Amino acid sequence: MPAPPPRPPTDDGTHIPLCDIPLRDVDGTDIPLQCRVEQVAVDQARGALPSRLHQQGEVIGRSAHWVYVRFECEHSVIALRPHLIRVLEAPSGY
Repeated sequence: MPAPPPRPPTDDGTHIPLCDIPLRDVDGTDIPLQCRVEQVAVDQARGALPSRLHQQGEVIGRSAHWVYVRFECEHSVIALRPHLIRVLEAPSGY
């Protein structure tokens, strides 16, 4: 198995953990875990199907470039690019 690619260093030479890389929605809002989101654009190549347009769901995971959403109308987890969703409601304390 190949080694994972190196992560980008910060100004002081340390590495940024993936969870600290900010992901922002279509409006530039931070996307926290457990927030309510709505799919606002269609991009079938990136998992944003027309059937989910304006559907709401909950963010249950994230990586450096993807947000993992469980939509109310489905039982599976869908990986979406952050610019295809809008944060509707963040968890309390965020």
